Amino acid sequence: MNKNGERRDFSKEILNYLLINPSGVTITDIAKGINTSRITASKYVSVLEAKKKITTKQIGAYTLYFSVQRDLIPKNVMLSFYTGLLKGIKEEITDKETYKKFGKIIADFMKFPYGSPVSADILPNKGGTKEKYYKYIGENLSLLGFIYERKPKIKTEVMDDKTFYTISDIELFDKSEDFDVHYYITSGVIEKIASRFFPKAFCNVEEIDVKKRIVKISLKLN
Repeated sequence: MNKNGERRDFSKEILNYLLINPSGVTITDIAKGINTSRITASKYVSVLEAKKKITTKQIGAYTLYFSVQRDLIPKNVMLSFYTGLLKGIKEEITDKETYKKFGKIIADFMKFPYGSPVSADILPNKGGTKEKYYKYIGENLSLLGFIYERKPKIKTEVMDDKTFYTISDIELFDKSEDFDVHYYITSGVIEKIASRFFPKAFCNVEEIDVKKRIVKISLKLN
């Protein structure tokens, strides 16, 4: 029973615990995490395994349990993987336009930002303006928000014919200079997404200063 005198749903509690611990946990961790005995935890984990709602991985003498519905990946894992990926790309490919092409391909598989639809009031066919769209891009420019410990600063300067985004205090450059590749990829993502509403949109990396941790990107809509 819980504090309200209701029967506890151990299966639900275990699945919720696994979702907030996507790196995997042991039976002992689960028992402590949901405040129950190891025997009870083992019993319900076995049921969930049989229902294929839990997967396991053997690490030495330990068995780690994961929810099959987990969609969270620890930031340190994401960062180490992405850092290695960028280094590999940079070592094998030197053409910056190819980096941008990667971004355009990525844009076909994602919504901007983070799976959210564009707000209707900024769309040109819904009464929106170019200025609104420029500012919208600036507000959502940090495409790596899921691994930043501290998001960089973004300054948006809307000009007559184009807009400049100055991204500063980029702490990722402290981890690896190869993150310059990320911003060329980002320019491709932005250009492809903007071209859905402005067919002649053009996005360009104007400047990258790794030591000062600054990137300047321009966007021109037709």
